[in-house]
Amino acid sequence: MKEIHHRVKNNLEIVSSLLALQSAQIDDPNTKEAMTEGQNRVNSISIVHQKLYQGTNLGSIEMKDYFLNLTENILDSFGAENKVTLNLAMEKLDLDIDTAVPLGLIINELLTNTIKYAFPADNKGTITIKLEKQNDQYLHLVVTDNGIGKSGMTHGTGFGTQLVSLLTQQLNGTMKEESENGTTHIFDFKLRKAA
Repeated sequence: MKEIHHRVKNNLEIVSSLLALQSAQIDDPNTKEAMTEGQNRVNSISIVHQKLYQGTNLGSIEMKDYFLNLTENILDSFGAENKVTLNLAMEKLDLDIDTAVPLGLIINELLTNTIKYAFPADNKGTITIKLEKQNDQYLHLVVTDNGIGKSGMTHGTGFGTQLVSLLTQQLNGTMKEESENGTTHIFDFKLRKAA
């Protein structure tokens, strides 16, 4: 199993490198940004397989460590390390790969949108991610920023929003959005019982 995860991670890194090479040939900033976003999506999955390969438990991923690696990669890809402060308000939590991958993709999309739209110009801000298991039946995820809120946001293509919605359905969840002193996304996912 370790070898399989290692090979998957390596293959995803090749895909990511190909996207980076192709992106280097593009002059149009919108197309270049779309390529970077695609590369980040691939990386979010690659990190899961890296964690499984390096870890002692081949069936689950520790989410706080995963989110830390994932968010650092996203901030780095947008050059936003000095613009955005990240707060992971969560305890250690192990989840299976079928839950971790969609959650990682959801975080990827929300962070990407926040970095692009919530802190315009030289505005700095904070993003807080909270994930907890409730009664062994639900996962509760809250992603909050103290940016300009939806009223001042420029809207992109809508692909990221559609992707978050589909991933939320895939995880048997619900999503709520609040815009007060920034934007807050609240998710509740019903955990599947282990067979």
